[in-house]
Amino acid sequence: MPRAVIDFNDTDKKDLKSLPGAYVELRRMSYGHKLQRQQLATQMSVKGSGKNAEMDLKTETVKVAAFEFANCVVDHNLEDENGAKLDLTKVSDVTRLHPQVGDEISGYIDSMNNFEDSDEAKN
Repeated sequence: MPRAVIDFNDTDKKDLKSLPGAYVELRRMSYGHKLQRQQLATQMSVKGSGKNAEMDLKTETVKVAAFEFANCVVDHNLEDENGAKLDLTKVSDVTRLHPQVGDEISGYIDSMNNFEDSDEAKN
């Protein structure tokens, strides 16, 4: 029978174009991780009822990015200004990244976890 679960040991090393000499090693999210990510992405609350009801929709961009980096980045060689390796499981280190570096890593994470963008889905 075909195996239908993620092998968390299966990783992909990406050299960063935005920072020569830098790399990240990434793994895919499981379906459960994707569901958690979706749940984090949008928080909606409704206050009151009837004509007095108010709906509040809030996107949680920082929480989603922190979740993705913590779950998908297996290894890297990224350092802070003092030469200490960044801990990308901490939101404080993720948010300190140079925007181009953060965007590039985020793009790799997105492309690894979007089946719709894959060649298999296009065929």
